[in-house]
Amino acid sequence: MNRLRVGVLMGGPSPEREISLSTGRRVAAALDPTRYDVVPLEAPAAGAWFPPTDLDVAFVAMHGPFGEDGTVQGMLEFAGIPYTGSGVLASALAMDKRRSRQLLGFNGVPVPGYLAVDRALLAARGSSLAEEVRHTLGFPCIVKPNALGSSIGVSLVRQPEGLTDALEVALALDREALVEEYLTGTELTSAILDDPERGAPVALPLVEIVPKREFFTFEAKYTPGAADEICPARLPAAAVWRAQAAALRAYRALGCADFARVDLFVREADVAVLEVNTIPGLTERSLFPKAALAAGLEFPALVDRLIAAALRRARRPSQEVQEE
Repeated sequence: MNRLRVGVLMGGPSPEREISLSTGRRVAAALDPTRYDVVPLEAPAAGAWFPPTDLDVAFVAMHGPFGEDGTVQGMLEFAGIPYTGSGVLASALAMDKRRSRQLLGFNGVPVPGYLAVDRALLAARGSSLAEEVRHTLGFPCIVKPNALGSSIGVSLVRQPEGLTDALEVALALDREALVEEYLTGTELTSAILDDPERGAPVALPLVEIVPKREFFTFEAKYTPGAADEICPARLPAAAVWRAQAAALRAYRALGCADFARVDLFVREADVAVLEVNTIPGLTERSLFPKAALAAGLEFPALVDRLIAAALRRARRPSQEVQEE
């Protein structure tokens, strides 16, 4: 039996490069060498790059810009290489928090209150922005880059005088920043995985996140012991249903495929979806594998399932989009 030639794409110029390398290496190590010819492919931190075209399938393990935003997906489409995860449009939409929230809101998915700010608006409005934030969102608030993950460049702003500095941090990393209401309640992540038989998305057990700092920072995500991650989440059945229903609705609204991780908050009878991650981390500390394990899916089996989904989709005449 011929082995499948699988290219594991990792690295790239994103600020999330190191997390991507950890994900890619773990994926490559989990692939059974009797079934797969594994080709680790590390995209450089700078400069042009194109993957080899003699692959049966690409496992995309690139987080952030150039890997999770539709860029590498478009390149693989052009090269005719099947790949894991969402397509060009869904990847681009999910990575752009502002535009994905506009689409989610149109589809009835609750999202936090927010204000989008670029450098032109910051220069034109200056100190009046803080007054607008005070009246519309309140302090404390969260400031974050619009199209980055792993909590990179995210600040908790407690007082109006700290807003401009936080925006400068976010805008040094992205062309646009979001000022977002500070959410309280139970922080959750909902792992979504397509059913291998029907292709319909299924919500895995929720992961409850209890940071030991003020919020789930980059350090809290990747430093052992900096946060408690409890799976399944300690929530009443009704709250679990609301959270998973909102996550599935968000996944479908953006047209995601294969898998994704939806970050959200539950506040009493309310739910707010923060973002959809179309290439969730798959490191030893990542939340998606934790949820999969709680559902009885070991990591090598999860990786096999994602590769099988990519190959199934490639055999279809066109990529299907999940509908409500």
